[in-house]
Amino acid sequence: MNIFPPPDQRLYPFRFYAEMRRLNPVAYDDRSNFWGVFRYSDIQNILGDYMTFSSAPPKLDSPSTEKNQNANAAAPFQRPSLLQSDPPYHRTLRGVIASAFTPIIIAKLEPHIENIAHEMLNRVIQKGSMDLIDDLAYPLPVTIIAELLGVPTEDRDLFRGWADRIVSSTAAEGDVSDDENIVRMIDGMDLYFSNIVEERTKNPREDLITNLIKAQADGRHLYKDEILTFCRLLLLAGHVTTVNLIGNTILSLLQNPHEFRLVQSDRTLIPSTIEEVLRYRSPVQAVARIVTKDTKLGGQKLQLGQRIIAWLGSANHDESVYEDPERFDITRNKSSHPSHIGFGHGIHFCVGAPLARLEGQVVLKVILQRLQDLELDNRDKENKQEDLVPLQSVFFHGVAHLPLLFQKRSDNG
Repeated sequence: MNIFPPPDQRLYPFRFYAEMRRLNPVAYDDRSNFWGVFRYSDIQNILGDYMTFSSAPPKLDSPSTEKNQNANAAAPFQRPSLLQSDPPYHRTLRGVIASAFTPIIIAKLEPHIENIAHEMLNRVIQKGSMDLIDDLAYPLPVTIIAELLGVPTEDRDLFRGWADRIVSSTAAEGDVSDDENIVRMIDGMDLYFSNIVEERTKNPREDLITNLIKAQADGRHLYKDEILTFCRLLLLAGHVTTVNLIGNTILSLLQNPHEFRLVQSDRTLIPSTIEEVLRYRSPVQAVARIVTKDTKLGGQKLQLGQRIIAWLGSANHDESVYEDPERFDITRNKSSHPSHIGFGHGIHFCVGAPLARLEGQVVLKVILQRLQDLELDNRDKENKQEDLVPLQSVFFHGVAHLPLLFQKRSDNG
């Protein structure tokens, strides 16, 4: 049983999800050795029960020693991290990060994020065209996360190269590539951050890397490899999903002109627009878990050690939860529907969700203020809407590029 949307449906996997929810809501894929789970209720159960459905990779049920971590260096996604750990270790790590993403801290970032968005539009506004991904959706969030980490924002092209390789490494069905190129990339990232960690150890600053150096887990300071893994995760996870959120927002509005006109005429709908994008085109489509004991789910028997892919993108389109789920509706009545799980659920609910939401809202507000007559740039035949190139990833959902045409607003919104 194939549990993965066909590659040619990556930009529109919704029909595949609906068929799986109806016929095979919990299905085993013999080729990848993964269970696929598609219904909202089952996925909520998985994400909420870390005792049965673990996030820790095999053989990493407890924090590695520094020696063991070095032994695992050739397996770039096997070191314990915020994403790949369970309590109590996860609780300690999350506490370190959460201190940098409090509502007060995030709220204070809004004017700075808005200034950056205006600066980036200033560079393209006279041309009347841009690639939303290259010119705005990528550079804005990576600039913010680099500043929070305390790394040079002028290195963002280097960061993008790393992010692109991480995304492309998840293109295979059910696997994360561990080939030599990925190993070399991880080594390069570790070397980059090692130099910064050494400098911050000598000269502390008010940034996340300094906080990681000072942090303690289980009564000890974090090992250097743990700090390096943390840095990689924050840099990549801290902006990759937001890039897709911004791109998916504009794409969804362009494909739904009525909703676009609604938010243009009523800016108070900006927050609900972002929430509907997170439901309708979830930037992260799936997460993986490992079964820690024999159990049952959706009428199926799952065995100890088996792997699961929980399809968040499918859960957010579950017709038993959302009325008319295939309709993009920015006025969707949240009180009559459970919350979407675009940012996950349970202990692994995305710690950076407030920042991603804020960045998405600010970018949409600035675009509405500064631009009008926004449309896809079809001047090049290869750039027609049906030719938009989806990310070549099983887990991430978005487009590689989004070429746009627009007019500068004379009244500035």
